[in-house]
Amino acid sequence: MYRFIFKILIFLIVIIQCSDLPRDNVLDPGNPNSYQSSVILLEAFVNTNNPYPYNQWALQALDSIQAIYGSNIVIVEYHRDTQEFNDPYSKPLIFEPLYEKYIENSLFKVKGVPDIFINGATHRVQGASSIISVMERVNTVLSQSVGLNNYFTLESEDIQFNGNQLIISCKIARMGNQSTGNLTLRAIVARQVNSQDLKRVALDIVKSEQISLIEPGEIRTIQFEPVEITQTPDFIVFSLTSRDELIVYQNIKVNL
Repeated sequence: MYRFIFKILIFLIVIIQCSDLPRDNVLDPGNPNSYQSSVILLEAFVNTNNPYPYNQWALQALDSIQAIYGSNIVIVEYHRDTQEFNDPYSKPLIFEPLYEKYIENSLFKVKGVPDIFINGATHRVQGASSIISVMERVNTVLSQSVGLNNYFTLESEDIQFNGNQLIISCKIARMGNQSTGNLTLRAIVARQVNSQDLKRVALDIVKSEQISLIEPGEIRTIQFEPVEITQTPDFIVFSLTSRDELIVYQNIKVNL
């Protein structure tokens, strides 16, 4: 859907540059009143090697949330080791710095899984007493966030497998009438390990260089450093954030 919309945007820009057509389409970056719908990112820090069911409850709750909100949200799960239980899908050098950053900027600085962050460090749902309780707490946040106007559009530009490397790039279009900057674009590479609990396991996170400034109507292509892969990923989530990654602005999921 987003690929189709982005192609329309590019087509509109070409047509408008060649004519005096009015810029009244809300999806046209050249229209100062343009906007896009927000896609919300849910990042779940979990440990599914823990014998207690709390992490599974959280993941099952997210399955139900996904069914409700569909393409308005994207979900990734970062597996992390705890003091008692190591998780075979954990990558502490990659995921733990992000978790530490979120924790440091949260009101309650207590670690513990499951721990779900919604669009960065602003909203957090930690722990699980039941599937329903997690659903209700997450839904409280999403019901106030989904459907809001957004002034960025993301579209994957090129994704290629080259041996054990993944080559990826993504386009950003700035909508509305204001410039902005101090941005970072992340590419979260993930796969479905199984259809029960491990549907959205993150394999790696790569980041762009700082985007210092992007003007209204501007379209920017971001080329990432090659990603070393040992397992075939199933999808990539492109996530546009503040420079410090604490605020998430826009997201898109691209199936491979």
